[in-house]
Parts: sequence; C-alpha cells; structure tokens
Amino acid sequence: MSLKNKMTIQEIATEAQVSKTTVSFFLNGKREKMSASTWNRIAKVVKKYDYRPSATARLMTAKHSCLLGVLIGDITHPFSNHLVKGIAQVCRAGKYQILIGTSDYEPEAELTHIDRMIDMGVDGLILQPCGNPHESIEKLSRSGIPVVCIDSNPVGLPLWVVTNNYQVTFDAITSCIERGYEQVILFSAIPDVLVSRQDRYQGCLDALKEKDIPCYVQIIDAHTSPDEILQTVKAHYPNGRTLVFVPNCWLLPTVFTALKPLHSEIPQHLGILGFDNEDWASLSMPTVSTIVQPAFQEGSTAAALLIDHIRERIENPPTVTLPCDVIWRDSTAL
Repeated sequence: MSLKNKMTIQEIATEAQVSKTTVSFFLNGKREKMSASTWNRIAKVVKKYDYRPSATARLMTAKHSCLLGVLIGDITHPFSNHLVKGIAQVCRAGKYQILIGTSDYEPEAELTHIDRMIDMGVDGLILQPCGNPHESIEKLSRSGIPVVCIDSNPVGLPLWVVTNNYQVTFDAITSCIERGYEQVILFSAIPDVLVSRQDRYQGCLDALKEKDIPCYVQIIDAHTSPDEILQTVKAHYPNGRTLVFVPNCWLLPTVFTALKPLHSEIPQHLGILGFDNEDWASLSMPTVSTIVQPAFQEGSTAAALLIDHIRERIENPPTVTLPCDVIWRDSTAL
C-alpha cells in the first residue's frame, strides 16, 4: 500500500500544524481566509505524500459529483463510438467525467447498470433505452437523477435527442422506387428492441405501401447464416429489379459480404441501401448507398442538454430531432 493511501486528513493536519477544517478548505480550493504561509505549509505536506482525498468521501459532501452516466445498447458499433466521442468532447469541456455501460439490449442489464450508476452518484444519465424504457426512467426519477434519452423519445420524458429515422427512411425508399426498383427485400434485426429500429422498419413498410410495391421481410439474428441471406435474395430478385434494404449498421457488412456472388448484378438488377458504415461503404466494390446518422452531433447535443439541465441553464431546446443524410453510391445507381 502506498503512502498516499495510508495518510488521513488528520495526519496531514497534524504534520502541517493546522486543523482538519483548514486542510479541508485547502483541498477544496478555499484560500480566501488562509494565509500564504499556511497554504504553502499544507501544500508541502500534500506533495510530500502525494495525498489524494477519497473520491467516495468527497461525493458524500459535494453537491455534484461531476460524473455522468452513459448507457448504450452496444459499444462495439461504429455509431456508438462516434456517439460516445461526441458526449466525451462536451463533457471534457464542461469538466465532467463519464461512466460508460452497455446493456446489450437487455432490459435487466439496463436496470442493473442504472442501479450501479445511481450508487456511484452520477449527476445525470444519457440513456439509449432498449424496448420500453418506462421502468428505467421511473427508477431514475425516484432517485432525482435527470436523464436525456437518445434514439428514443418516450411519451412524457422532457429531454431527448433523436434523428429523423422514420422520415429519412420513408424518403430514401420512395426515391429508390422512383429509380425503378420493383420490389424490396428488408433484412432487419428485431425491430422492437430499439425505437430507432422500429422507425426505420415502419418507414420502409409505409413507403412501399403508399407506392403499392411488394416487400419481403426477413428478421436476422446471430443464428442466421450468410448462405440463408444469399438464398433469400436469389429466390426473389429474378422477379423484378430488387432493392435490398438493411436498416442496421452492424448487419450491413454481413449482408454485403453474403451477396458477393451477386455483386455483378448490381445495380442493373439488384440494389443495396444500408445505414452508416461510412468507414468502408465508399471504398467497397461496388460502393454502397447509405443513410448516415449524425452520431457525433447526437452525442454532443445530448451531453450539452444534460449539463445545462443539471446547472439549471436553458441554452438548448429540451427536445431535438437531427436530420440524417442519404449518400447515394453505385449500389443504387440508375
């Protein structure tokens, strides 16, 4: 055990020949009523033992912990990486630290992380909820901890940041139909896990229904093989010019790779439209059209909104809907 872990405030006070209260003032930067000699004497002892006060003890007496919780579905997704980077940049500027948890889209794991973050004294939480977040939000409300939801705008929640998933999907699918696609194969993860998934799923179906275009839906999970994906497309695309729509960023690389034997059919008979994956979509052969979410901006906006709420400032609107962009590439060319 190091010396800094053995030292106590009382021992610092004794060696510096001051009271415990004076040492506490020093550690909290309050030197208004302290002489320069007293300040320097305490500083010398603190430096000698490399003393750092207990974080737990400081949380018990501080009004704010300067900790924010960030709970998202899956930290491995590129979308999540950019989201957290946006959050971290704003928190760093605002002198906040972040605690990151991932629920893996499991409600029980989400609740467990929330309990732990409450116990650690976070000042607020940025939450990407899985399914219906009612229980999670109720738990935070009872604890008096403000929450900003991302990718979800639950009824009654005053603070949220989302992207226009439904409208951008509706518009992009409509544009593909106008480009001559006669049917759509929709490969999707389970929609009701996230509100953003539901919005994309429904936006696609509604656009096709309005234009009376047939759609084949296949729900993909971890057990779906690439060959199953390939055989599904092979069974349908000879019936007309076919668009394969993949509204999940983690799924698009799997589908694109599975369809490699059919890449020569792109774009004359087969089209592909996905979400995000800007790290490779512009470099592949053929390049892939994608709907791109402003993940960094979503994270930074959510963090700024939460910090303003904690500090009782009103500089940002309480609810924000950010626009996505559609990047058209070779996979949906006319």
